[in-house]
Amino acid sequence: MANKTIVYGDIISSEQRRQIEKSHSASRDLVCWYGDTRLFDTGGSATLVFVDLDNPVFSSADFLLSVATAGENVKVVGKADHADLDETLRVSKLGVSELLTAEQCLERLDGFLNELENRQGGSRARASRFGIAALRGESRQMSEIRQTMALLSDVDFPSALILGDTGTGKSLVCKILHNTGVRSNHNLVEVNCSAIPDELFESELFGHAKGAFTGAKTEKVGLFEFAQKGTLFLDEVGNLSASAQGKLLKILEDKKLRRVGDVGERDVDVRVVAATNLNLEKAIEDGRFRQDLYFRLNLLTIEIPPLRERPQDIPEIVEYYLNFYSTIYGKPDLTIIRTAVDEMQQYSWPGNVRELCNIVERAVLLAKTDTIELNDVKAALSKGRISASDRRQIVLEIPPQGLSLQEIEQNVVKQVLNVCGWNKSEAAKFLKISRPRLRRILEREGVEQNRRSD
Repeated sequence: MANKTIVYGDIISSEQRRQIEKSHSASRDLVCWYGDTRLFDTGGSATLVFVDLDNPVFSSADFLLSVATAGENVKVVGKADHADLDETLRVSKLGVSELLTAEQCLERLDGFLNELENRQGGSRARASRFGIAALRGESRQMSEIRQTMALLSDVDFPSALILGDTGTGKSLVCKILHNTGVRSNHNLVEVNCSAIPDELFESELFGHAKGAFTGAKTEKVGLFEFAQKGTLFLDEVGNLSASAQGKLLKILEDKKLRRVGDVGERDVDVRVVAATNLNLEKAIEDGRFRQDLYFRLNLLTIEIPPLRERPQDIPEIVEYYLNFYSTIYGKPDLTIIRTAVDEMQQYSWPGNVRELCNIVERAVLLAKTDTIELNDVKAALSKGRISASDRRQIVLEIPPQGLSLQEIEQNVVKQVLNVCGWNKSEAAKFLKISRPRLRRILEREGVEQNRRSD
């Protein structure tokens, strides 16, 4: 894994930076924060670089190229909240390996520091944030998952598939498998398959040679090579196109890759852990997922049950997040009454553990005394049910007779407008369409342009 990281620009807020430095006091000196375009010295070590591409100071071709070529083991991650395909292609050719939102960059930075601390901690890693005990819950299902991961800790298995609804903790399970396993001293590389355009899939995962295409001014190490001897986590693998599925299957079968524009092949020794919230067997029946790829990934399967099926796990999870957020927000004496926890156990949690985490954080932030009361939890639940802004996705209720594409478009537009407070410019930017096109959709559907619904 990388030994240090560089952050260019205002990728995260000053408050988030303080929280990061407070949570990772032992390793915060390994993060360098730059407000200008001065170059860093890798010192020969692997380096992870975050660049604020929404700031023109850092998005210039000369600067990005100089960063990407600063060392052999430099990985550049760009922050771009509203990048279109042309911009994605442009920065990829300049050495940017991934485009993430500000929120995703924060999660990646936090994960980088956690992995670094685990690695430095040696034998303490198993009791760390990503030890097997980090998967909390007293239910039979969660106990069986922990037992499975304990059995796998000394086995160098080649692939695994993690299934579960959105927010159940698939990424956490992958981190535990990596950090407690025989490959823990090497990289864990996370890839959001939905965030990589099909045109860039081969270049991103396999890399490209210098001059492979117009604008490829340097050679680029792909994510497979960056994960060599470690773990490659393919999140949302069910969303890969048919073409990408075929390319992924070939490298899994041959254990060799050829960079785009290169002649020779390279051996690859990577454990691939894939995750999805889709029913892959149904996707195979519908012709949307390759059966041979499913068999290749499905050597080991871990299925995480939704939170609504294991309410007995909620008190332990609440306690963990209560301690976590009360420490971060300087409220170490905060407690929660039993009736408030009981209320949480009665809720269905459509957003699973991710939603529960958000509710606990909101309750901690809004607590006026040292005790979180039942009404505090009810207020957090009433304001905190799943929304596009919280989950970064739209929720559609589909009737038995189905929905037309036009009805889906109307539903999505209305939900985004509600999230944006009916600010049409902001909604158009969120939807990545022009304001005139948004206006035409509203006029066509007869939507009341000034109506604000809950």
